[in-house]
Amino acid sequence: MPNVIKATNLTVTKAFGKFFIAQDVFKKTDGSEGKLNYKVWFTSPVSEGQVVDVVGNASANVNEFTDQSGKHVVYAQLSINAKEVNIVAAAPAPASFGTPPSSAWDTF
Repeated sequence: MPNVIKATNLTVTKAFGKFFIAQDVFKKTDGSEGKLNYKVWFTSPVSEGQVVDVVGNASANVNEFTDQSGKHVVYAQLSINAKEVNIVAAAPAPASFGTPPSSAWDTF
């Protein structure tokens, strides 16, 4: 029987064709900030910065490699094969710097 997970208020940090990376930010018991990334398999488009709720089958893979400095790295990749993705909040609008006032050009 598949492990069904419901993850709420995740922020989309990267979006690709068939999957996206969503991040959960939480407070650890020592008071510091923790971050948990999910690889979410879903074909409908999402945008970076959107906040989503996800329901689907969960899985985990353990990956390992040796980095460029020779350090052995082991990590778990959490994935959700999403049946449902609901957009809770839109991505923030990009920063607008606008046009400087014409008097700003007079100083050069």
